[in-house]
Amino acid sequence: MPGPTRTTLARLREPATLAVLGLVVLGLWHASRWSFLCDDAYISFRYAANLAEHGELAFNVVPLERVEGYTNFGWVVLLAAGAGIGIPPERSAAVLGFIAFAAILVLAAILVRQAVGARGFAAWAPVPTVALLAASPEAVVWASGGLETAAAVALALGAMVAWGRDRARTAALLGAVAALTRPDAVMVLGVWGTTWLAVHGRAWWRGATRPSARRLVEAAACLVVPLAVHLLWRRSYYGTWLPNTWAVKAHGAALRDTWGIAYVWQWISAMWLPYLAPMLVVVRRAALPHLAVVVAVVAYGWTVGGDFMAYSRFYLAATVGLAIAVGIGLHALGAWLGARRPALAPVGIAIGVAGALALSFDAHARHSADRAKPEGWIDGKWEGVTAMHRFAEVGRAAGQWLGEHVPADTLITVGAAGAVPYASGLPTIDAFGLVDPVLPMMDPAPVREGGGVRPGHQLFAPPSYILSRDPDLLCHVGFRGAAPPREADARPPFRRGYAWACVSPGPGSAQEADGAPFDPGVYCCRRPLARVVGPFGAEVDHD
Repeated sequence: MPGPTRTTLARLREPATLAVLGLVVLGLWHASRWSFLCDDAYISFRYAANLAEHGELAFNVVPLERVEGYTNFGWVVLLAAGAGIGIPPERSAAVLGFIAFAAILVLAAILVRQAVGARGFAAWAPVPTVALLAASPEAVVWASGGLETAAAVALALGAMVAWGRDRARTAALLGAVAALTRPDAVMVLGVWGTTWLAVHGRAWWRGATRPSARRLVEAAACLVVPLAVHLLWRRSYYGTWLPNTWAVKAHGAALRDTWGIAYVWQWISAMWLPYLAPMLVVVRRAALPHLAVVVAVVAYGWTVGGDFMAYSRFYLAATVGLAIAVGIGLHALGAWLGARRPALAPVGIAIGVAGALALSFDAHARHSADRAKPEGWIDGKWEGVTAMHRFAEVGRAAGQWLGEHVPADTLITVGAAGAVPYASGLPTIDAFGLVDPVLPMMDPAPVREGGGVRPGHQLFAPPSYILSRDPDLLCHVGFRGAAPPREADARPPFRRGYAWACVSPGPGSAQEADGAPFDPGVYCCRRPLARVVGPFGAEVDHD
């Protein structure tokens, strides 16, 4: 097809397109400076590894416990496919995350062009959107981390682009895959689609590009059938209609007035929303579906009690939607000024680029502050990428040591069901209940209260439950630090009758987020005094 090929090549040579592609490269470079892996990602890695190796989509395979402790089916299956051909999940997740982020930038640019057109100066309209996303930590951070966040948003944007190009079936398929990758994509696309129909529905229905009834039915089937099949499979395989994560995170509603509100304000401040408020006067109809997504996603993040991770992971779709709306608004501003004085037409683009430059300076300062916090909390509340990566690396190094030195059937408890279980391969009890078949179903639920309880960590296994499972190493009441703890540092009720069992992976066994090796120190668990666990003997330990 020489015609379309020449057209595509001609567009790629356009200065505006080259500028957008250059910004995509800058965005990827910026994202690489924040590159990290978080402990939560290792939950998905373990499910993926078990699927590839054992054919079971389970966290514990021996003994087998079928619990859906993930909310990213598509992501896990994709990582499992990589593991099946010899690519470890942590490596494939890193590559796929950057590919997804590049897709976000390109698709956001296409959506702006679809909204404003591509003739004349309108071709430059996507530049502010891509520049703002490339400069914002709230966007670039989630190119890494090992989570499905960027992939789900990219798929949702792809569905929007396909719909704008009158490819209803493709849009529906992408929407289904997005929902299977992260369920809240249903909300994103539902809000976007409903608002789009409210804004454009009458003209679309009467226009020449309206799909036939048959195509609409086919599109509906492309969306509904994959989701229905997955739902029936979940019921058959796990015995439930909803994932275990739903029962665990449902308790986040109790944190709306604390963490939830703080989470919203963190995002508003980071996105400079008060400074963007005057742009409401130039909002155009084409931006309304994206603004509706922003409102819906922010409200959803509040209702579930927010999150403890910095950089607003739950709000990536809102961050992208806001940048698209800003790009459309700045184009409208430039067009309005250009109609009165042609020399002022570039003002909107210039404002957007200037804003992106200012945001990049702010991002540099935030990056430096994050790197200065390898442990602890940013602003006393949020866990930065440096701290998240270090926490996961300590767990990975300790888990690898355990996997090499204790029997394969050693039952451990953890308070972070990520890197330690993944690297060790040991059967695990998750004290927070995410991958546990019993804790979320207890009545009454073992919920912790108080200002120090983080979102997603309200459930906590009572001692009676832990004792009923008779674990060999109790790491959920353990210790991490530079030197072994004293016996007096042990927390009740696992103080008397237990001793410390400390792992020392050794200097250089872990890497910082920037690649520098570091000594992870010690990772300690409580061991029943009368039990031999690998190199940990039955004698009583002393200070």
